[in-house]
Amino acid sequence: MWRYKVMIKGSEKELAWLNQQAQRGQLLQRIHGDWYQFKATSEKYRLFSEYVTNDVATEIQEQTSPFEVLTTLQLKDPEVQVIYTGSTQVALQQARVDQRDAPLQLKIALAQRGHFLNSMNTILFVGLGLLIVLILTNNISENLGDLYVLLWILIGGHPALQARRIHKEANELRMITQQYDDAWRPTMHVFLKNMAEDLDTEKVASLGAWSFVGKDHKGMSWYDVRTLASESEIKQTVQKVVGPDVTVTIVSWLGLAPLGYI
Repeated sequence: MWRYKVMIKGSEKELAWLNQQAQRGQLLQRIHGDWYQFKATSEKYRLFSEYVTNDVATEIQEQTSPFEVLTTLQLKDPEVQVIYTGSTQVALQQARVDQRDAPLQLKIALAQRGHFLNSMNTILFVGLGLLIVLILTNNISENLGDLYVLLWILIGGHPALQARRIHKEANELRMITQQYDDAWRPTMHVFLKNMAEDLDTEKVASLGAWSFVGKDHKGMSWYDVRTLASESEIKQTVQKVVGPDVTVTIVSWLGLAPLGYI
């Protein structure tokens, strides 16, 4: 059985999904792009995944261990392999695995996003060129033209939606790794009312790059933060630092300052 699923290869989310399938009696057999092939099994498997270099991947496949190599996937950017293994041993069913590979997952996510964006651009430009040719040569009726445009938008929209989803996961990985190279981070405005002292920005540095803007005559402080975090994430994190007596107002980079700020 084949299933189509767009996921960051080797990520915790992918591994959780593969283990869900295994619990349903569908064991991973092969991966081709974003297509996963499964085979039926009556045994209870626990799956694991790991990033390895090509030479290490060869050694792993030659070794005898409680882990059965189910399949491998070669990635081009970065150039590593993902080894998918499984085990039926009871002692390994509840084993905890700490995957400290967020930086590598970020690189893989950005490569996947780039692939979908390239696919989207190719579909849109080729489709537009073909449409222009058909119109100029009068080889398409009005009804067929409408159908063509609809199909063109739907087909081109699929990679766009997948790129958007991968982009969201990449932003989460950027916040974990604090790697913001080539990333555009919008500026969010943070207003603190009833704040007795300045905000200790080191305690909220994980959100992004902070800068103090100023304070009005009523004691409201204004900070800007360049971040990929959402308004709710910023407010929740800042509120924990400043305490419940301080009113925290978050205004997006498209918004305006709260009324009363001078």
